[in-house]
Amino acid sequence: MIYETFMSPHERPNSSLEIKRALLTFDKVHISDPGDRDLFPPQAFAMALGMPPLMGFNSGPVRPLGKYNNYDNEFDQLMDELDIARRENILDVTSTYDLETSQKSTIGAVLLGSYPLNVQFMLWAYRNLAQENSVLVAAIDGDKDLLGIPADEVRQASITDCSADCGINEIPATPLIEGDFTNEERRIELSNIARARLASVIKTIGFCTSKNIVPFFAHRSYNIVASQISSRANEVIDLVSEDDPFWARRLELLRIAHEEYIDESVLEKMSIDDVLKLRTRTWGKQAQARDEMLKSIADISIEYRSKSDFDDIARGLIYNYRKEAENLERDRRTLNMKIKCDIVAAGASIGAWAATTGLVTQLQTAYSAATTLAAGCLFTASKIKEYAPVREQLKSAESEFSDKIAFGLHNFYQRIDLASRG
Repeated sequence: MIYETFMSPHERPNSSLEIKRALLTFDKVHISDPGDRDLFPPQAFAMALGMPPLMGFNSGPVRPLGKYNNYDNEFDQLMDELDIARRENILDVTSTYDLETSQKSTIGAVLLGSYPLNVQFMLWAYRNLAQENSVLVAAIDGDKDLLGIPADEVRQASITDCSADCGINEIPATPLIEGDFTNEERRIELSNIARARLASVIKTIGFCTSKNIVPFFAHRSYNIVASQISSRANEVIDLVSEDDPFWARRLELLRIAHEEYIDESVLEKMSIDDVLKLRTRTWGKQAQARDEMLKSIADISIEYRSKSDFDDIARGLIYNYRKEAENLERDRRTLNMKIKCDIVAAGASIGAWAATTGLVTQLQTAYSAATTLAAGCLFTASKIKEYAPVREQLKSAESEFSDKIAFGLHNFYQRIDLASRG
């Protein structure tokens, strides 16, 4: 089986280049419905607060992602350009739930519209992460697009009065971002945009975990947030693993980094028809071999208790895979394709940026994406006082989902920190 991917939405529609790049890697590409912007169905907010599901009504936005000017028109034009991919059923517009349910009020039940995630978990994962100023700053720092657009467009993308950010009982509202801003209004607007990006990343990871597909973060800022969640998870798991072999073994094991590079300037000039012609039998064999290898790595991380055994088996899997990778490099030589797969040290950073574009990186870890989401969002290492409850919650996350994708980050810019390679 070749994995499918879901492209994380942002304030502009995913670009044609981003989608073409994803189509060269995955069996099927899902992009977000333009109407699906909120963290979870707003009619479920009372449920997220722990109330029984006796009544459902839309009380306003939870924490949706805003849109820049002309978003919907640009999206329609994009769909026209990529129509052949949609007709071949390898590009799909996906919603995380039935959006029509948000227009209905119900008594005796709350209609979630097949939303696959626990809304209470999503709310508190978001609120905990939104307390961290460093994560808020990371969500907008260095975003030349955001910092260069007109003030009215920033204002349009900044959605206010969201229930996920309000004070809840005796718990204060989520804080505004700290930093140097021209005025208080600008600070509020950027806070709202940063918060929405956190919510979007959390939702993307959770949705992909529930569907056993791979998240694709094409936008630099969103990728940084995803990397911060992963780094926070590493810190938490490292802390609670000291007296627990279950987690200590996972941290001890090495990780597999898989990188695919192509010349983006060549891809940008190619039509969608020409891109689809590159999805050859050779590509199918390589993609299937790649994903089977990565799934096998996840399996052996559970089965083998010895670090040396894991290392030996993993290197053998990589060696066997390289033949298919070399065949695809030859098949896509017009794109200057290069594939690299190697072992990196456990705990290696995935937050380093390279100037190289056209690079797609996947990191296969010894614990699941569900665990990454729980550890990275629900907990802050410096605030943990008792380890046992945290361990149990993380074990529950491991058992709830059977995904083998671990935390695959796919993007254009990011690569494993070269200094961390063994």
